Amino acid sequence: MNREVERKYLDVDFPRLRARLTALDARSEGVHFERNILFDKGEELFGSSRLLRLRSRQWAAHEDHILTLKLPPVAARHAAEAGFKVREERECPVADRQTMQGILEGLGYLPTARYEKFRESWHLDGVQVDMDILPFGQVVELEGEAERIRKVEVLLELDKQPTSADSYHVLHQRWRAEQGLPPERSFVFSPSQAAQWRAVLQLPPEED
Repeated sequence: MNREVERKYLDVDFPRLRARLTALDARSEGVHFERNILFDKGEELFGSSRLLRLRSRQWAAHEDHILTLKLPPVAARHAAEAGFKVREERECPVADRQTMQGILEGLGYLPTARYEKFRESWHLDGVQVDMDILPFGQVVELEGEAERIRKVEVLLELDKQPTSADSYHVLHQRWRAEQGLPPERSFVFSPSQAAQWRAVLQLPPEED
């Protein structure tokens, strides 16, 4: 079981952050497109703050699939984790996405929400730095040990940016409320938005 400790940073200048990462010799994993499907039996998992997710990631030359179970957020172990989102998670690679989806549905877990993002990932001093482009905005996420995150956010000049320990689901709901839109769990790109971002990020076009 993994312990996920992370924090999100809002209103970040992506080109400036990318230049800073390059200057610090951070390791880049490149850019990929991510498609996520959440499964549930009615409100069984959602109502208990658990999440069952089947994720597909597509890079320019390869793709993979991961099944993840996230357990409810847990209390910080020590003061250094205050202000971070902390959850236990269990995940494993999946060879065949469609077969795994069929297994989940056969067990009574049906798709309840979908969300997408383009993610550019870097690694610096034991911290994963993710620059996420979402249908409703752009967010940077740092994941690692709390102490390391605090050091890296200073190195990357993110320590003065507004932060959030909320999930993307919560941020999306807040954005929809600000736009005067009704609640909606899913957030996906329109075909034209996805095509534009794929061209900008030099990812292959979506296959029909």
